[in-house]
Amino acid sequence: MSADLIEIAKVTGPKGLKGQMWVTPYGDSFERFRLYTHLIIGRQGEPRKVLSCSAHKNKYLLTIEGMTDISQVEGIRGESLYISREQLEETGPDEYYWHDLLGMTVKDMQGRILGDLVRIFNTGSNDVYVVDAVKQYYIPATKDVIRDVSLEERVITIDASLLEDILD
Repeated sequence: MSADLIEIAKVTGPKGLKGQMWVTPYGDSFERFRLYTHLIIGRQGEPRKVLSCSAHKNKYLLTIEGMTDISQVEGIRGESLYISREQLEETGPDEYYWHDLLGMTVKDMQGRILGDLVRIFNTGSNDVYVVDAVKQYYIPATKDVIRDVSLEERVITIDASLLEDILD
């Protein structure tokens, strides 16, 4: 997959008979998601124009150019949707895209390495970082806990003193 492609959602199934599809987004707000003009279906797909997008609970309902019936959507059920990096908005201070954080090394303020960031999910109030594929530490991504993020060094530093029960 090209480094310029960003995975943003997964196709979960069709809605109706005319090519509309349900997708589950990966962390983008609906306000940002609806600004994407083109989506790429699968790793090798070509950009397709987004014709409509609406939000329903934790999923989005999309109509994409070239998808005109239920069998086409059934054929891509489970596929990931991507955008090109140039469609991303600039982040604000202390804001990061998930795809830029995944794989970073997480360490505490004393330099102890806890592992790599393997997954991120949102709880509604904040994101949670899952660190180390085996031990699976669940680290709340709050300003109190996350002390520094260095994209250049690929290191996230946390205040482990606030998480003693979690890290034991």
